[in-house]
Amino acid sequence: MEFRILGPLEVLEDGQPVALGTLKERLVLGVLLLHANEFVSRERLIDDLWGEAPPPTARKAVNVYVSQLRKALGRAGDPIATASGGYRLHVDPERLDASRMEVLVANSRQCVSKGELENAAEGFEEALSLWRGPTLAGLQLESRGRDEVAGLDELRLAALMDRIDCDIALARHEQVLGELNVLVREHPLRERLRAQQMLALYRAGRQAEALEAYAEARRTLVDDLGIEPSEPLQRLQQAILRHDPSLETPEGTAAVNGLAPTAVESTPPAEPADVIMRRFRPRRWQLALAVLVLLAASASAAAILSTSAAATRRVLPNSLVRLDSRTGKPTLVVPVGNLPGAIAITPKAIWTVNSGSDDVSRYDLSTHKVVTRGLTPGQPNDIAFDREGNAWITNITANDEPARSSIITRLDAGIGGTSGGTVYPSHSHPIHVPLPFAGLEALGAERLWVIVGPHGPVPGDNRVGVIDLRTDRVSVLHLDESATSIAFAYGLVWIGTYGANRPPYVDDNRLEVFRPGDAKPTKIILLRHGANWGPTWIGAGDGAVWALNCSPGCGTAPVITLMKIDPETLQIVRRRDLSHLNPGSISIGAGAIWTGNINNSISKIDPRTMKIVRTFPLGGQTRQLCELAPTRTALWITVGNRVCGTVGS
Repeated sequence: MEFRILGPLEVLEDGQPVALGTLKERLVLGVLLLHANEFVSRERLIDDLWGEAPPPTARKAVNVYVSQLRKALGRAGDPIATASGGYRLHVDPERLDASRMEVLVANSRQCVSKGELENAAEGFEEALSLWRGPTLAGLQLESRGRDEVAGLDELRLAALMDRIDCDIALARHEQVLGELNVLVREHPLRERLRAQQMLALYRAGRQAEALEAYAEARRTLVDDLGIEPSEPLQRLQQAILRHDPSLETPEGTAAVNGLAPTAVESTPPAEPADVIMRRFRPRRWQLALAVLVLLAASASAAAILSTSAAATRRVLPNSLVRLDSRTGKPTLVVPVGNLPGAIAITPKAIWTVNSGSDDVSRYDLSTHKVVTRGLTPGQPNDIAFDREGNAWITNITANDEPARSSIITRLDAGIGGTSGGTVYPSHSHPIHVPLPFAGLEALGAERLWVIVGPHGPVPGDNRVGVIDLRTDRVSVLHLDESATSIAFAYGLVWIGTYGANRPPYVDDNRLEVFRPGDAKPTKIILLRHGANWGPTWIGAGDGAVWALNCSPGCGTAPVITLMKIDPETLQIVRRRDLSHLNPGSISIGAGAIWTGNINNSISKIDPRTMKIVRTFPLGGQTRQLCELAPTRTALWITVGNRVCGTVGS
């Protein structure tokens, strides 16, 4: 089960919400989750449910509420232990959003202390993405729970400001201005936000607006609190007035956050970071920037803190590339194997499947080193990671000919497996599936779902291999038609199919949707005639499933349509013709739908309006876009040295 408190209280099992009963029962669960794996006394629960005026039956009522929660949560064993005079809710930290968030924020701040600002910004964004609204929205706690909820919401704002610090240091001042304007209106007394706004405006060449932002900050502080702005904010205003060159440097960033330029210069470069942290302990957000000042003297830190133009990288063939999701500019180019395709993003590394060199590459996000591994016979095709951190890699035979069975390799999590060191043979497990090819895959409901597609048409491509992640037991589902694409989302398996191999050779383009445990699918017809191929890609996000379809035959001058499907009603709710883009793949994330286009460009589409926001050309004839994988702040792509195996290319 997954537990979510960073927003409305939610419990999910296999992606489906669990009914939680009455308001009081939800309040009890909220308090237990605020103290997951800790003892919570019955008196504490009574305080948070009724405050200073509990009813005479309060103790008995709490017992009843806990009993009802046990029934709701106890499908896989009772997670609530009774202790002397209270309770303890056992939760895997990885299954509680608040715990994951705290780890991400701590790791990101550690990255800041090391000068790894790109990694820090992405980590903060990942942490912030876990919030779906105010903590325990809709639940009003009566006692100490209020302060604990407020503490989590305060941590969200602090992480947001930390991420903005990283963005400004990375010369993304123009991109954060809109966000800062909103935050300043929401938190008008936060001087740190005011300082960030002023610096971003100044670096964007808007000195007059930066000074007006200071004047507005001063009016607000004087009118509301009767106080003048703090000394750091006043210093920043004076630095803007005299066009202080330090404002374009890491020292200037530190000055904005409370350090005078003279103090920065007098700081001995070799002084240990913990000494600096003790000196400036009153302001947590000053700490990371003070460490940055020490690191700025090195060439690597200077490169990280360069201007936007200088940070733009040249896209090279056979590489993994990170694009800024706001501007589309390359910010990192990492050479990997030949003809990289599928991408898998984990907290520690990014993996690519290299079909041209029959191997996989692991790019370490901490060390920035690439290790390439040949793990399976034949050509690796797709890669996915389960919740335990194990990698699942599909492959096709070396001669690209259908076989009686295909191999999926499970690479175990950790040392000897998916970590950065040597792979131990004992940590690599081949699993045979009765498919002519092991093609695309999807993870969900403690199973790995594998189809033959996008290869085909071949006999047997209307089958789905299903591997139980706990036992490695393999079973097979049968489809009505040939499979071309697959995804797992909203508790369902979505498989794109088309009529090709079996009489009466219907060429309908459709989705076959399975609920785990079902033997028969629900069919969604996307195109009745003229398909000649199934949906080329399926993506999920923003409350919908998205299918990319092409006709006739995905060949010359195809008609390509993006379709939005409601995951509850299984109805098509919207269509958008994208033929002029000629996309071969889609991915959903970072607040957009991203298409990888055959003309070697990427388009960003608004998921609400389905309007094209912007198209980013990659350029060049010697490099070809293969696949996309967005995060909250970036878009990762693989680029080959020739056209990838995309249908219609």
